[in-house]
Amino acid sequence: MNANIELAQDERIAKAIADRKNQIPWRRKHVQRFVKRVFDVIAAAPLLLLLSPVMMMVGVLVRVTSKGLVLLAQTRIGLDGVPYRMYKFRSMVADSPDGFAEGSGEVTGSDERLTPIGGWLRAWRLDELPQLVHVLSGKMSLVGPRPDIPINLDFYTPEQMLRFAMPPGCTAWTFTRGVFQNDWSTRQDINVDYVRRWSLWLDVKILVGTLVVLLAQKNTVPESNAVPRSRALSPGVAEGRE
Repeated sequence: MNANIELAQDERIAKAIADRKNQIPWRRKHVQRFVKRVFDVIAAAPLLLLLSPVMMMVGVLVRVTSKGLVLLAQTRIGLDGVPYRMYKFRSMVADSPDGFAEGSGEVTGSDERLTPIGGWLRAWRLDELPQLVHVLSGKMSLVGPRPDIPINLDFYTPEQMLRFAMPPGCTAWTFTRGVFQNDWSTRQDINVDYVRRWSLWLDVKILVGTLVVLLAQKNTVPESNAVPRSRALSPGVAEGRE
């Protein structure tokens, strides 16, 4: 795959979205889209302030429990296929490239690649807290399809690329619908379903559902060998986490 996908918008995504523009409510619901953006800003700003002590604590714990950087910057696919650098707290050992191990699939709660606190960070989604900065900048939303890594684009069908017609989210419909009980392809179908059904009310339900899932700590990390693989990974291809 051409590494230039990390530097510019992928033409396959642009074409897939253009061919399906009538299936994207977000593009024509201008008032709701504006309200969604306003809500993102007025929610993310106080959340960053409120959670800043937690983020400082997490940063210190990451630093003292394992060697390596506290924050990772990973290239992810954004709105309309435009890539951006996404920040998160490191939850894996420093020699795991870009947070993923080649061809190894999902990171389970007992994965040996996790740092001493990595499983805990992932289970409670604390490693994702820095993404609130991206919400403020407009590169992400509180709710939307989870941002994927560029190398996975080779596995998308044109239909599934419709998921990139909306900004990526800190949480997603896949998370509240048993994310790790579904294979990779099914998750993308759910993301496309979200794009087609999008409304502010759906976002509210997803936010509430996310809190319920986190508090119950049910299906927040994959169990060993629990996720069927709907696609064969070629050598060197890694699968991102939802």
